[in-house]
Amino acid sequence: NRSQIIAYSLDHGRTWKFYDRNPVLVRPERDPKVFWYAPGKHWVMILYGEGQYHFLTSADLLSWKDEHHPLKDSFECPDFFELPVDGDASNKKWVLVQGNGNCSIGSFNGTEFKEETPRRPCDVGPHFYATQSWHNTETGDGRRIQAAWMRGADFPDMPFNQMISFPCELTLRTTTDGLRVFRQPIAEIAKLHRSKDEWSGRTLAANQILRLAPAGQLFHLVAEVGIPDGARLIFDLRGIPVVLTSRTLESGHPPATVQDRIRKVQILVDRTSIEAFVNDGEISSTRFALPKASGLSVKAEGGAVTLHSLTLFRLDSAWTLGDGE
Repeated sequence: NRSQIIAYSLDHGRTWKFYDRNPVLVRPERDPKVFWYAPGKHWVMILYGEGQYHFLTSADLLSWKDEHHPLKDSFECPDFFELPVDGDASNKKWVLVQGNGNCSIGSFNGTEFKEETPRRPCDVGPHFYATQSWHNTETGDGRRIQAAWMRGADFPDMPFNQMISFPCELTLRTTTDGLRVFRQPIAEIAKLHRSKDEWSGRTLAANQILRLAPAGQLFHLVAEVGIPDGARLIFDLRGIPVVLTSRTLESGHPPATVQDRIRKVQILVDRTSIEAFVNDGEISSTRFALPKASGLSVKAEGGAVTLHSLTLFRLDSAWTLGDGE
């Protein structure tokens, strides 16, 4: 009963046949992404191998035909799905997210993907890698929900490493720079909200600090801000900085620039991670971070900064019935 794969030529093309488990691949390929392509009434599998994504099709999930439309310069762990443009279900585009987090948008006819945009980071953080997404949520609302493997998360003296990011909803939006993928925390994060503190209409003078919480581990921060050119708004999150200017977000990476101005920010603080989102997910940063201090605060530098509103939620743990602390 030794498992095997047979590869042979059929109509001058390659066909893969899988038997049982653990097939021996021929390139070798790996990281399969399998989905049903309804217009063609067939299954599609994307395999990574030799720096390319190979598109295979099947009617029965057993015999697979190589369609010979490889996508070059590809990088591991593909995720591939459709998204409506600006919420319009009659106008959809396909999104390919590569293992390194780069995504591109284009068209797919069931056998070949044609990129129509440059490849851009889906997330600019240093630990965002090998994402996967799903749409069959219990709500049945068709949302595309994504989670990332936070590669490089290293926990001293622990018998484990790595972690998974918070789940985020993906949307495809028209911008002045063309179609872009936005990602922001799913609405269900609110189910973990335990208590909150609120500030509104506050202006921080240059070098003024606003203390947000003296201690804690799990937080969801939501704010609307006004940052003039030349000023910075620095969130100190247990000794880890997240820095905003009028147009950039910096959190464990070089500053990433939005198209207009930063007006909204969300930050999820977990025990060993910080995930920051600006302008409803125009830019996000997923970051592993071991705390260096206690407490949360925010400071203005280089000029006065307005906090139109700021709400800080303490969070319960998603894994226990306790208070999460």
